[in-house]
Amino acid sequence: PLGCPAGTALLPLSLSLCLLLAASFARDAAPESCNCSQPLDFEAFRAAPLAESCCLNFSSSNVSLLDWGALLGVRGLRELDLSRCGIAAIRNAQGVPVTLEVLHLSHNQLESLPGGFLEDAPNLRILYLDWNRLRELPQSFLKASRRLQEVYLGYNALTFLPSSLLQPSLQRLQVSNNSWDCSCALLSALQGRPDLATELTCHTPQRHRGAELLSIPRDELCRSHGLTALFICLPPLLLLATIACCFCKRKRKTNYSFGGRRPPVAAARRRGEGQRAGAPRIPPLRPLRAARCPLREGEEGAAGGGGAAPALPGPSGEQQGPVRGGGDPGGIPGAAP
Repeated sequence: PLGCPAGTALLPLSLSLCLLLAASFARDAAPESCNCSQPLDFEAFRAAPLAESCCLNFSSSNVSLLDWGALLGVRGLRELDLSRCGIAAIRNAQGVPVTLEVLHLSHNQLESLPGGFLEDAPNLRILYLDWNRLRELPQSFLKASRRLQEVYLGYNALTFLPSSLLQPSLQRLQVSNNSWDCSCALLSALQGRPDLATELTCHTPQRHRGAELLSIPRDELCRSHGLTALFICLPPLLLLATIACCFCKRKRKTNYSFGGRRPPVAAARRRGEGQRAGAPRIPPLRPLRAARCPLREGEEGAAGGGGAAPALPGPSGEQQGPVRGGGDPGGIPGAAP
């Protein structure tokens, strides 16, 4: 129009070019969207693996034993769906596709995970492990997942959470319908993240079954577990003390039998001496000897003839006369003729 500068007419065209360039740069910077709607067969993939793909959907495949190593060579893999595959075990579990962000392992038959599984998954953001039979998780589970945002662990048989899972970036933790042991250690692990424990319901101990973990006073929970540990340790200690006491008594009795008492022969001899000591003392018998008495004159011949026995001392010490051979007591003083 008349009176307008010549460059004014080019202004709308310049703005349009700028908008087109900005949209082009934004499209190049934005990540390529993945389409995981078309499921693949896992065995067919193992026979002809893909070198590069942003998404792999193996849901509902028949995979009882998952060969995790077959997935490590796929470049650019960001989402992996292995749900409803009947997976009961995982082998070759070391390593993770470095670009992996979303992993689906729900609705399987996993009872445990191999040690080191998902230990080094730096870009993992969302993990689905619900509807399995898991009883425990590895101690270093998700240790390097600094970008972790959501973890789904519901409908398992878990009793404890490893502290490595509770990343500062974690925003959603689904843990309902498990067998949680409401211990002082579990409460301490979740103490700084009460927003993550809203669905954690106690299964043990029995007196807290059905109660939410955060509704139990810390003093009661920690003290009760201390008393439980004491009651568990007390019976074995009492049993050991009883055994030690019996052993000491038996050893003392054995020492008395062999050290304080005399052997059977010596004891019998001692008893015999005691009996003799209590009885009246009887002097030992001495052999009788014939006393030699001087013969009277006139009797030497008779004695030499052997007709009479030698004279014996009387009861009072005096000598008796010789006894004649015929039994005549005439030679004994005091005897009747």
